[in-house]
Amino acid sequence: MQDGAILTGTLIPTSSSRVETRALEGSELFRSNQLIVGIPEAAFNGFSRQIDVVEFAAGQVIFLEDDPGDCLYLIASGSVKISKKGRGGQQETLTHLTDDDFFGEMALVDAGTRSAQATAETACVVGRVDEEAWALLLQVAAQQVLGNFTRTVTKRLRHNNQHFIDEMMRNERLSLLGGTISSVMHDMNNPITSILAACELMKGRAADPVLTDRMTGIIRDSVARMQTMAREMVEFTSGNTQLNVQSTPVTKLLDSLDHELQRCRQMNVDVRTEILYDGDVDVDYPRMLRVFSNLVRNARQAMKKTDGGRLTLRVHRTDDGVAFEVADTGCGIPKDILPRVFEPFVTHGKSHGTGLGLAIAKSIVDAHGGTIQVRSTEGAGTSFAVSMPVQGGG
Repeated sequence: MQDGAILTGTLIPTSSSRVETRALEGSELFRSNQLIVGIPEAAFNGFSRQIDVVEFAAGQVIFLEDDPGDCLYLIASGSVKISKKGRGGQQETLTHLTDDDFFGEMALVDAGTRSAQATAETACVVGRVDEEAWALLLQVAAQQVLGNFTRTVTKRLRHNNQHFIDEMMRNERLSLLGGTISSVMHDMNNPITSILAACELMKGRAADPVLTDRMTGIIRDSVARMQTMAREMVEFTSGNTQLNVQSTPVTKLLDSLDHELQRCRQMNVDVRTEILYDGDVDVDYPRMLRVFSNLVRNARQAMKKTDGGRLTLRVHRTDDGVAFEVADTGCGIPKDILPRVFEPFVTHGKSHGTGLGLAIAKSIVDAHGGTIQVRSTEGAGTSFAVSMPVQGGG
């Protein structure tokens, strides 16, 4: 490494991408970093010249799980997400790190591979510390650095312990709920069967067959939805969402929301649609209808508090799929709730409900290989964006 290794216009290859560094006047960028705070000035000056300053764009992978661990990183600015592959190969977030924190240190210390993935959540400026620079740091300020290291790692360990305890408690609640729902579903089968049988009797004996056909169709569809929703809750709590994916017209999905949209209009809500793609999408139709019905219902409830508003449904084609958006001008979601809005049992401003609606919606979208994201401003409104892949390239 060259002296003063704040590189200019150099591409540093990583396993996941190539990252461009830029010239920065910069020894002070890392002066307050938790790893090196308090070390002597002379030691810091010598060490800072060994740091490579690297920029990462939002969403860019810094390193992957199982990559070689040949350096650690100091965060000058921005936010970094540390995650690990969990159930179904999905990335499970372990923690979020911000200014003056550091990461990637364990693989360097034990000469192993990366135990997790690091991704820039926002645009980041970080300092790359390789084995040579790390050895120099320990040579000139071992006592202070190891003290900083121990305090920070201990603090993280406490945080992670609490996180895992919370997860265990949440899983116990899910397990209990799953058992309860299984029992309820078993008990529901008999009345559901009776309702379906009654529909057939009504159809055969009623004086107005046209009206009877219509009413029994509504009852039959409602019962089918009850069965589907109950089955989804069982699958969600067991972590197993089974799909029956078929090519489905986007217009069919939107037309099926008419009942929910009509309820919005009755509440003085201006419903707007912007359909820029009306082709097919590969989905389990009843499941995705459940997702969008839930989003529209949430929007209606949010605007109930504001005496009306505007609900916008948007659909457009993307490079690799179809994007749906459900946006409202309702009361919005509080900042402290927003990061946890897709977690089970999280609810806001409702006098009833299980707090599972958005968690189930996310599990359905995840099972399709799609994504669901939320943006919200308290007092101004909320927007949910659902991106679904198109299997055949569309």
